[in-house]
Amino acid sequence: MTIPFYARIAGKLLAREESKAVPPPSAGDRSAAISAIEAAIAARGRARRRNRWVGTLAAAAAVSLVAGGAVYEMRHRSQTVASSPATQSHGPAETQVVGYTVTGAASVVASGASAPLSERRTLPTGSRVVTPAGGHVMLAFATGTDVALGESADMTIADEGATQSLRLDHGSLDLHVAKLSADQRFLVQTPDAEVEVRGTAFRVSLVSADASCGAGTPTRVAVSEGVVVVRHAGVESRVEAGQQWPSGCAQPAVAARASSSATHGPAAPAPASSLGEQNDMFSDAMAAKRRGDTGEALADFDRFLARYPASQLAESATVERMRLLRTADPGRATAAAQKYLGRYPNGFARAEAEAILAGTTSP
Repeated sequence: MTIPFYARIAGKLLAREESKAVPPPSAGDRSAAISAIEAAIAARGRARRRNRWVGTLAAAAAVSLVAGGAVYEMRHRSQTVASSPATQSHGPAETQVVGYTVTGAASVVASGASAPLSERRTLPTGSRVVTPAGGHVMLAFATGTDVALGESADMTIADEGATQSLRLDHGSLDLHVAKLSADQRFLVQTPDAEVEVRGTAFRVSLVSADASCGAGTPTRVAVSEGVVVVRHAGVESRVEAGQQWPSGCAQPAVAARASSSATHGPAAPAPASSLGEQNDMFSDAMAAKRRGDTGEALADFDRFLARYPASQLAESATVERMRLLRTADPGRATAAAQKYLGRYPNGFARAEAEAILAGTTSP
């Protein structure tokens, strides 16, 4: 029989293979194998998840490093700029002061050398400004403060930092001090006194000493606006608007060395209470002239002369008005020149007035 024959052969072969096969694992071995397989599968899952998180964190770390580097670079640059010699602060910045010659030929002494005061010259700390008889100078501070030097004055810019300080050695100053911040000071020093102000208009002048006035101090102070403090001989005195220091002393219109009445005709001294307003009006007129607004400047000078015809700045205002008219209206300039020579026959601008009348282009 064919089928039984092959069946017997197949049976023998299966028996032979079974005899060679590894015996099946026991129940304990089977359980350990299953646990090992489960642990391996779980470990592979954790590894895959860990790899995904590592990739995400690496990307985030890269972004953070870039952003952090940018922030560090910005901070480093700002710190470098702030600490560089070009930008690092080494103390209070100086307040720019510009000088304008109103009348006469004032001079500036700086670093031991003397030179004429040119228009709009910047005056650094230590600059000494000297005006001759009949000369007047305006100082314009960047803070808005204006100072008018009278004739025969000698003044030095002692400090232009947070403490702005002027030293007056002769003559007079009319000051309109702009309001200062809490960390700023403005001082006027004289040979025997110190005047401090926080924002006001006042005059400081030096005269011949008089033993019957203020124990012989040559310093005089007249306040038209606000309040100033005068320190003298260890005593501090408060001087308010309308008051004078020392009290009971005559306040001169100009310094003792000035001789305006001898050369330009008599002029009654203006009340101390109007000095600040005079200074303001004259400064406004000069500012209009500097910016090229001839019409406004002429109107300002006209108002000034109408209100203060006897002011110590009246001659200067008359000359400035004449100069403006010489260019803007030659016909009116002739009349202005005649008026000037009639009132100030020996005035400092006599040559200019005569040149206008003669029709020449230069004095």
